[in-house]
Parts: sequence; structure tokens; C-alpha cells
Amino acid sequence: MALGLALGLLVHAPVYGQQDSLSSAWIMVDAHRLFQVAETQDLTAKQRAQGINAELAELVEAGEPLAIDVDTSSYTPIIYNALGRSVERQLMSVTANDLRLNQPGVRVQRGTLADQARTWADVLERWIIQARRERSGDYLVRAMVVSFAVLLTALVAHYGLGYLWRQYGERLLPDEPVPLPAGHSGVARSQFSLARLLAALLLGGLRLGLWLTAIIFAIRRFRGPRIWTNRLQELLVTSFVRESLPLGETTLSVADIFVLLGWLGALIALSRLVVNTLRSRLLQTSGLDLGMQAAIAILVRYVILFMGVIVILQLWGIDLSSLTLLASALGVGLGLGLQNIAKDISSGLVLVFERPIQVGDFVELNGQMGTVDRIGPRSTDIYTLDQISIIVPNSQFLEQTVINWSHRNPLSRIHIPVGVAYGSDPEQVAAVLLKVGRSHSQVMAAPAPVVMLQAFGDSALEFELLVWIRRPQQQMIVRSDLNFAIAAAFKKFGIQIPFPQRDVHFPSKPLAVEISEDTLRRLNLTGSERPPSEDATQKSP
Repeated sequence: MALGLALGLLVHAPVYGQQDSLSSAWIMVDAHRLFQVAETQDLTAKQRAQGINAELAELVEAGEPLAIDVDTSSYTPIIYNALGRSVERQLMSVTANDLRLNQPGVRVQRGTLADQARTWADVLERWIIQARRERSGDYLVRAMVVSFAVLLTALVAHYGLGYLWRQYGERLLPDEPVPLPAGHSGVARSQFSLARLLAALLLGGLRLGLWLTAIIFAIRRFRGPRIWTNRLQELLVTSFVRESLPLGETTLSVADIFVLLGWLGALIALSRLVVNTLRSRLLQTSGLDLGMQAAIAILVRYVILFMGVIVILQLWGIDLSSLTLLASALGVGLGLGLQNIAKDISSGLVLVFERPIQVGDFVELNGQMGTVDRIGPRSTDIYTLDQISIIVPNSQFLEQTVINWSHRNPLSRIHIPVGVAYGSDPEQVAAVLLKVGRSHSQVMAAPAPVVMLQAFGDSALEFELLVWIRRPQQQMIVRSDLNFAIAAAFKKFGIQIPFPQRDVHFPSKPLAVEISEDTLRRLNLTGSERPPSEDATQKSP
């Protein structure tokens, strides 16, 4: 958008127009483009324009009196300056090819060659006078003051647009935060909004166009920088505006490609707007579950995108049959290197229609637990309990075991194992555990909490408290709350939670150690040094 606006500002004159296969070139005075002349039998348009421009530049610098007139005595009218020299200065002639060129920039009335010549004579005289005026000191001072005022106005308008956007524009596009799962703390994260992105790009494009307009206006007040502006304009016209990209029977330019991408972006924004309106106005009041709403929204968006792309390409003049080569290349790519992407996309369709998981479900995959935030065409976003988004390819939901705590029935049971010391009253322990389970606000009354004596352990009676909750994403918080409450209740009623103990006993008698002859020999002990022994053994405490 911004680039197209910049091109529109820079390319203020018509593109190098050609009519009836005639080449043309610009007549300029101090880099001001006035009109175009055509080729003749002896000269090309460029050669002819170079000669006329050199004559006009000499006339501007000479400072001689002006009396631009037209000689219509011959078939070819001649534009000349009748004053200032003993010999009339011939500036240019007007040919029949010039009349055939379209000249919208100078508002030429189509007529005879003489009419064309008189129109061009008036244009030349007006711009030669302007060029001489621009060489005066007063003009330079006024141009600097005007340029500074224009740039200052652009700066004020830049901040003014930002102020208007913050005060009024953002209210039209409210930022809808994604709600956190119940029981989670933290700041709700903002959801990506394509509409807000396009609005920001529009604001940036307006600011860029504003600055380009102000800078170009300031530059063109002076002769030297104006020449470089014209060269930049020619470069942009050559690079972006001329049609040089063939696509089937249609030839496009780089600017056309950018405009086409802009239309496609507008189509994406329109599809999101329609889908959001459909969700907020119809689907939410229809009574359908979140999974069915998401499936309908995805199908509607894909239909809009598919039909919109076809319509835009057809209106743009692009023959869709020319895209068969691209489609075949894409098929080869899918078969060779993009099979994983194709598998993920097909898995996404299965997830949308079969709905083993839905938006808002609490799932566990590869040891990660979280809420399904979005089911896209290729991947699914899971928002974990640590407030981290995990992007999972859709194929993993079909190839691996997934625990869906919210599937069909959101009820889930929590197991709280606990051991008590031998000697404790089992009935009292069961009553305390039941009281703790029933007192928690998240624990359901039906099904009621249950206490089971699981086993007689090595050092404890092993109990287990079973409670039901309606929100599976709260199970870690509920388990922690119940453990705290159990510890406090056991302390209140004097119930001990044992821990494994081991006793290590050491013998009180000396240990007999046998030392062989070989060991004594290695220790360099002689026979006289050996302690007395009856069986060639030695006892040591």
C-alpha cells in the first residue's frame, strides 16, 4: 500500500505513453517535464528531445528578452524566439507525429498542427520565465521558507494522525484478550488481530505518503535536487510500472503485483471480519458447542478465500489455466519434501470434522497439560498451565495417545494418597479425610468423595481420598489445597503421618580375621615377627 502510494506521488506525470508504436521523449526546462515529442524520419525521439532541451537551457541562461511565437508559413510549424538576437532563435518544430501523441499532462486541445504549436509555445514561454525567476535570490529564500513550513506541517500531521488513531481508531478495533483458564493467575495475553495489523499498516502508509509528498515538494523547489528526483522517477517507472512480468497471456508489472497482493490482503481481512461477525452474532446464540462453531467458522472462511481468490484473479485478467504448471510443481513438492505439511493439513481437516479435540478442551500430550486455544489448518495451539503457548502439528493428535480431560464429560477424579501410622483409628482417619474432601469448594457433592483403605504398608496404613471436580484444569490446585487441609486436620486430631525407619545393629564381640601365609609374605613379615598361633592364622580384634 505504502509503496503504491509512493509510486503514485513520484510518478506524477503519465507513464511514457506510446501510441501507434511511436517512441516519445520529454521536453524539460530545469528538470520540469513539459510535454513529449515523437520521433521523426531522421531523428529518434530521444535525439530530438536532447537538441530541443539544450536550446531551451541556453535560452534560459542567456537572459535575453522573450517573445515566443509560431511560424505557420510552412507545412511544419516552427516555434521560435523573435527577440534578443539579430537572428531568430529557432526552438523546435511540430510534426504530425507529435499531434498523434496523447498529451494529457499539458491539456492540449486536439486540432491542427498550428494549434498544437501555439499551445506548446505558451507552455515554453511560461516555464522559461519561471526558470529565470528560480535563479534569483529572493526565490531561493522563499523556497527555503516554504520548504521548511511544509516539512514542519508534515511533522505536525504525523503526530496528529497518531493522536487521532489513539483517540478514535483503536476504539473501532478493540483488542480482545484471550481469557486465561479458570484458576490461573497472570495477565491475559492479547490475541493476534489481522484487522489491527492492517490498520497499523494503513496508518504507516498514510504517514509514509505524507512524508514523501512533503519531501518531494520541498526538493522540487530547487533546480539541482529536482534533476535527481527525475532520475529516481525514471528508475521507479522502469522498475515498477512498466509491464515486464508475463503470466500466461497477461503481462504484469511489479506495481501490479503489489496491488494484487493488496487485494488478496483485503480479501483475508474481509474473511476474518465475516467469520468474527458470524461467531459473535449467530453461532454464539445458536446453542452449538465450541467445536462445532469453530468447524463452521473455518469452513466459511475457506469458502470465502477460495471463491475470492478465483474472482480476483479472473478480474485481474490472469488466466487460471496458466497456473497448471504451478499446481503440478506444487504436487511434486508435496510428494517429495512437503509430505509432512500435507499430512498436518489433512489431519487438521480430520480434527475439524471428527472433533476428538475442540477449542477449550483440557488435554495432555507428551507430558504437557493445557487448554486448546486454536485449531488451525496445519497446527494447533495449546495454552499450558504455565501460560506458555505450545504449537503442536495436527498429525501428532492422530498418531499419539492424547488425554482429553474434557472430551464428552468434563468431570475428572483426583486421587490423594496418604499414609497414617499403625495404631491410628481407621474410622477416624476416614471421617477426617471425608470432611476435608467435602469442605473444598471445587469438589463436587455428587459423585461424593470416597475414602478407601488401599493396603497395609511396611510402616503405614495406606489410604486414598477420591474426589470429583468439574474443571480438570484445576486438578493441580485442588490437589495442593487438599494436601494442605489434610496435613492441618491430622495435626489437629493427633494423627501421625509416618516415615520409613531402619535400625542398624553392630556386633559387640571381636571379629576374627584370617590372614594367609601369602598375605604375610607380601607384608614382609618374618616368622619370628609373627604372633604365636596354633593354625598359622592370626586373630585380631
